[in-house]
Amino acid sequence: MEPTTGKGIDSRQDKDRVNDALCTTAPPRQVGTRWTTRFIQRHHYHKGLQKKIDSSRKASEDVTRALSYYNKLKEAIQQYGVPPEDIWNMDETGFRIGMGKDHLVVTKRRRAHLFSMPENRETATAIECISAGGKVIPAFLILTGQKHMESWYRIKELEANTKITVSPTGFTNDEIAVAWIQHFQEFATPIGRYRLLILDGHGSHHTIEFVEYCEQHDIIPFALPSHLTHILQPLDVVIFQPLKHYHAKALDIIVRDGVLNITKIEFLACIQAVRKQAFKTTTILTAFRKTGISPYNPQPVIEALEQRAAIYTSTPSPPPLYHNNSSDFETPTTLRQINKVANKLGEVLEDDTSLEPEFARNISRFIRGSLIAATELIQTKRDLGRTKAAQLLSQRRRAHKYHALQTGGVLSVDNAREMVKQNENDRLDTARRVVEAADKRRHNHAKRTFFEAAKKARKWRLDSVLDLLEIWDEKGVHYRRRG
Repeated sequence: MEPTTGKGIDSRQDKDRVNDALCTTAPPRQVGTRWTTRFIQRHHYHKGLQKKIDSSRKASEDVTRALSYYNKLKEAIQQYGVPPEDIWNMDETGFRIGMGKDHLVVTKRRRAHLFSMPENRETATAIECISAGGKVIPAFLILTGQKHMESWYRIKELEANTKITVSPTGFTNDEIAVAWIQHFQEFATPIGRYRLLILDGHGSHHTIEFVEYCEQHDIIPFALPSHLTHILQPLDVVIFQPLKHYHAKALDIIVRDGVLNITKIEFLACIQAVRKQAFKTTTILTAFRKTGISPYNPQPVIEALEQRAAIYTSTPSPPPLYHNNSSDFETPTTLRQINKVANKLGEVLEDDTSLEPEFARNISRFIRGSLIAATELIQTKRDLGRTKAAQLLSQRRRAHKYHALQTGGVLSVDNAREMVKQNENDRLDTARRVVEAADKRRHNHAKRTFFEAAKKARKWRLDSVLDLLEIWDEKGVHYRRRG
């Protein structure tokens, strides 16, 4: 089976493949830094730089490349007999752990409230994979760092089959890509013999280790055309936007509850709920349908690219102006909005002389009581929510903050939890041995103290410093002795 990558080989990949072949020799060797240049000269190959082209020509070539992509995709599906359930799309997406979509939430109202978002700019990456059958495999998360921390795996919201790895940058690399394809093999159960894996052109997806693993497990890597993933890739077109939206929404809720220090703990605690909202079966099926993959129908995508090409070759028209006169808040939910509605009602009561005085007074009392109750309720809920959430999350971080579980590598949540449990048992055994040793030392010290006291008392009795020792038995008879 020849992998359908759709990519040429650059000098780095060429060296990797040659070095991999040389590793099988004894002793293993490596090619020199100028091996690629000399190889090209020796075999009269040609190399050149990728040149920039203008936007209109680029847009026209996008249509051609997209048509070629769909033709090759159809050919691969037919050649290998791949059913929709075995057509998969994978891609990485990044998260700012402590930042939502915006730093500030601002409404059109002049005096609407603003609130700041946390300043933690730490990143995390999720490698996601969906199928044209509406399935999604468990999460594969990459966190910034070098060590797995025990506190991550104490989060009950994490599913047991989630995988977590670490890297200094928080992004994928060649080793992580190989670990992910093994994760894919574990959970993407095939219906037929072959699985078609649609992916982008990231270098880590085309290493010799990655490609060989795919060949060994009947996985066909199918590369997307460069710079067209935002149009052709199901994850990019449909899934990732709501995924980012739900993540930003989750952060917004956490911040509104008073938790301002967002860390990996909070990210891991909310990411499973975020994924459940984004990766719905209907949404996944829509992603493959909109990109023309399943059912196979590339015409809408090609037409969209042709329209874009036509725009580049014509004079651009000014964007239309949209006017939105609707209110930002239909129902009053904040104290300020309730106050505004109350003021409007008060103005109506003052201007409308047709209302009965008793009815107007009752309405006024109702408004005042509502304002008081709303003020107390909002303040109480705000304080209680912030206090509870902040205390709980702070306790989580402090409880097991400095216990490292493993340096590097990939851990599944269920295996990591077993390791955490084993570490806890080891620490308990250590603590138990420390306590037992302390008890033994204390017992020996008391024994030595009592022995020395008895020895000294006997000497004093022999020297007549103390009275004779009296010994009583069960009959009441007693004896007197010196020693």
